[in-house]
Amino acid sequence: MLAFLLNIDAEILRCFNVRLAYPWLDSFWLIVTHLDRQLLFKYIFLPALLLWALSIYKGQLIPVMLALGLTVGLTDVLAYRGIKAFVQRPRPSENLEIASWLRPIGDAQGPSFPSNHAANCFAGAGIMSWYFYRRRYLFYTLATLVAVSRVALGVHYPSDVVAGAILGFGVALVIRTSLLNASRGFWHGPNQRSMRVDFPQWRIRSRRINNS
Repeated sequence: MLAFLLNIDAEILRCFNVRLAYPWLDSFWLIVTHLDRQLLFKYIFLPALLLWALSIYKGQLIPVMLALGLTVGLTDVLAYRGIKAFVQRPRPSENLEIASWLRPIGDAQGPSFPSNHAANCFAGAGIMSWYFYRRRYLFYTLATLVAVSRVALGVHYPSDVVAGAILGFGVALVIRTSLLNASRGFWHGPNQRSMRVDFPQWRIRSRRINNS
């Protein structure tokens, strides 16, 4: 059974890394996977976005940033210091069985399982979608693109990014349930009157407030 699942893993990797390989697509995946290294993103887009958000929400952004930092930081430690250190799964480039067709693009260090990129992005998406529920599709789309890029670039198996996504969203859900949903003040941040929470009873109350 395990061999069968590993074969499926490798075939999906081959599909994204080899069969769907185009120079322009490789460049796109590199930009997505290393968005934090793009000068235009770091020094123009991100500061402009932050200034725009500050002009609207002002101090209400503080709980958003704290919750985001807490969740992503905890996810990163669990993935890298915990699961990766325990599982020690080699990268696809270290697998001699697929070395003949694999196209590793870019740099990646350390064990493969789970993907920290996927875990951190889905953790962030889980928190941001709680605060800005109407923008949830944007957050999860970006997280999914980052996760797919890791497979397309040949630095992770599909199961690595799936596990990372589950871990990241799981940590975000724990933070949302134990901290954000349970609080009524500081942690609610912007748009408190229209806040989306996870408990059904709070959803009902939120709808009543919005309709009043």
